[in-house]
Amino acid sequence: MRLQKILMFVLVMVLAGAVSAMALTAQEVLQKVEDRYIGKTSKANVQMDLIDKSGGVRERKLTISRRKIDGSNKDNFIHFVAPPDIRNTTYLVNEKNRDKQKWIYLSAFKKTRKIVAEDYAMAFVSSDFTYEDMDDIRADDYVASDLKEEKLGDKDVYSISVTKKDANTSYAKVIMKVCKNTFIVLRSEMYDKKAPDKMIKEMTASNLEQIQEIWTPKEVVMKDLVKGTSTSLKTAKIAYDLPLSDDEFSQRNMEK
Repeated sequence: MRLQKILMFVLVMVLAGAVSAMALTAQEVLQKVEDRYIGKTSKANVQMDLIDKSGGVRERKLTISRRKIDGSNKDNFIHFVAPPDIRNTTYLVNEKNRDKQKWIYLSAFKKTRKIVAEDYAMAFVSSDFTYEDMDDIRADDYVASDLKEEKLGDKDVYSISVTKKDANTSYAKVIMKVCKNTFIVLRSEMYDKKAPDKMIKEMTASNLEQIQEIWTPKEVVMKDLVKGTSTSLKTAKIAYDLPLSDDEFSQRNMEK
């Protein structure tokens, strides 16, 4: 009987150690967000709604093309197709060996401009997203901490606090609520760099749908809590792992 108790104790300790070994750190959760499989390529038809503080809505339509060769080499291309005042405005991000180059072509001025670090806090085409908000998450750029396990509605989530390592940010920290099953960021709470206790923006991802076996948020909303405005991105159609040419992600494609 004594031997049986000892063996049981040893088994419990081994299992406890295994559970501890499998537990994720905050930084590992953020890395899994970056590593979440979203296809080698994708192309989406998206509606952008700009909602003012009175509830008025301005609609825009755009296509978003994306390609990920690996974690260090990625491309994104956004092409606005309506309404006329923004039609053919384009935004290009080329990332090679972790070096990002960004350009925007403003069709109204027929001019291409390079986006630099000093522009990251600027609004992206008058929306509630900034150029910083438009970036893909790169775990190595941040320090993640304060891991908690919570409920967000009916979803089990990890809550982590994320702080950018360099100074090119408008945020003191971002608190992310990450779905445990999919590693989709369901909510991000952004805190002001100048007043670190003040939440100034909130981004939510909803209407999750499995498309080509890839969990996809069909709507992403960014709320500016200071201005009382918001911007909604609704995906009408998306296809993954389709052939996209190098020309799709070239500067010469921006002004076509």
